[in-house]
Amino acid sequence: MKKLSGGQIAVLILTTVPMIAVGIAGAIGTYANATSVLHRKETALGVVAAGEGATLVAGLVMIVVTMLGQTAPTTIRAALWLLPAAASVMGLALAPTAAEAVVFALTPLAMTASAEGISLLARRIVVHRTGVDVEAQRRNATILRRIAYHRARAERHPWKKVRKLSELLAWRLMAKLGHSDATLGSALTDVQNTRIVDGANIALAAMLSSATDLPAATARPAVAASPATAKPARHTVTAKTATPPDAEAIATPETATEQTVPVYEPGTPQYVVRELWLRLNHQPGQSAIVDALGAAGLANSEQQARKIRSQVRRDNPGLPGPRAA
Repeated sequence: MKKLSGGQIAVLILTTVPMIAVGIAGAIGTYANATSVLHRKETALGVVAAGEGATLVAGLVMIVVTMLGQTAPTTIRAALWLLPAAASVMGLALAPTAAEAVVFALTPLAMTASAEGISLLARRIVVHRTGVDVEAQRRNATILRRIAYHRARAERHPWKKVRKLSELLAWRLMAKLGHSDATLGSALTDVQNTRIVDGANIALAAMLSSATDLPAATARPAVAASPATAKPARHTVTAKTATPPDAEAIATPETATEQTVPVYEPGTPQYVVRELWLRLNHQPGQSAIVDALGAAGLANSEQQARKIRSQVRRDNPGLPGPRAA
């Protein structure tokens, strides 16, 4: 639970004192007005007690209830406005002239402003310390009950007009839900901030990460091989080395023998490069490897292409070399 600092307490005191003074001044004014007309102090005191005094009682009850973390009863909230209104009507009846009627009617409203202001401050103090706005929860609960009732009536009432009216009322009540609820506003702001942070994280990762750490690149259309060099893909586990050119035959007199080819998982970069190598019957170029990896939906940077080609050459020494110029 939060605690008020010394500065906050001082500001609250400096704010509350003028409110109390305004309420007292309004009561004194009403007393003087009633005395000037009725010429009896006891009757004038009764007028003040019935108007400003009753309003003060309602304000004090609301303050205490709010400080206890409870919602103020409907009668108390209504009394804060009905009692000063009754005092204003009483002032209108007592005033001998039209000008005095305006003064007599407005004087009791000072107590209303004082009681409402102090009650609002008490409520804000409780919300600040506990983080719970009881009045907002009460309003939202009331609205939710009314929405549930009208939704049920809109679906099951036998009269079509009543169903239509309840549906409209439910939508109108939905617009009022969460109004002036600081907790709801804070929760929505937290959700939005989380989404903004996630979006910024993805954007920065895409901009600053290396090519190997990025997600798979967008597949690019494969370059169609020329009909003269195209050969059917082979998926056998073993492969024979192609007959070397004359120059290579002199350097390697041994007859090419059947060698065991490492088994690559289909869909891996090594598998794609080796299939391309066998299909072309010569060492593929770097651009051809980039296109083949892109067509397979794999990372297809030039660095990745060089790395995979070197690995396939080491694992498969029997593959043919570069195409003769």
